[in-house]
Amino acid sequence: MTYKSTLLIGAATAAFAMPAMANHHSVTDGARALAKGTTKAGKGLLSGVASTGRGLLSAPGKMLKISDSALPNLSLGVQEFGLSGNIDYGDDIAYNLNLSYGYFFKDNWQIGFTTNIQGENSDLNLGLGLFTEYNFVGETKWVPFVGLSAKWASLGSDALDADSIALGLDLGVKYFLKENLALSFSVGADFAFDDVFPGGDDFQQTIKIGTRFYF
Repeated sequence: MTYKSTLLIGAATAAFAMPAMANHHSVTDGARALAKGTTKAGKGLLSGVASTGRGLLSAPGKMLKISDSALPNLSLGVQEFGLSGNIDYGDDIAYNLNLSYGYFFKDNWQIGFTTNIQGENSDLNLGLGLFTEYNFVGETKWVPFVGLSAKWASLGSDALDADSIALGLDLGVKYFLKENLALSFSVGADFAFDDVFPGGDDFQQTIKIGTRFYF
């Protein structure tokens, strides 16, 4: 083989090798770009999942959070819906359920309607009347209150049927979970002019646990 032939073979080999090398570099660059894009996408996905998880974990706290600017608002024009009562699982099951609606005609002072149902064994008492309640609002989520009521009460039982006017007094406190939602606890007493309370009594003491909604 002559020197010229060797040069021709070398040139031809280089000519064929150069496109292959160029294709190899193109494939390598494409693979690197794909890997880089996949890494960025994975980081973005992980970041989105982490952000969503933090949002879900913090949601309950945000729902129950109350700031200094969201203290109880019991000003003129606010309305209240209340649900309270108790159940006594003693020798005889006794229950007491109360519903109320009130309107604040002055700051911290409301007047409204109340109805209740209570019973023990075969004794069933129904009541419907009016109430007024004054709330001692301060720079706290705890709000003490005092309430008075006057209602018509009726007792139906196997031994006695009676109707009477009943007067009531309640002392209690509310704890505001949010500006428009509070838990309440109160103790009270009711006096009637006839034996209209379960057990055939004209006097009863009460303990009520409930919830108040404001709008």
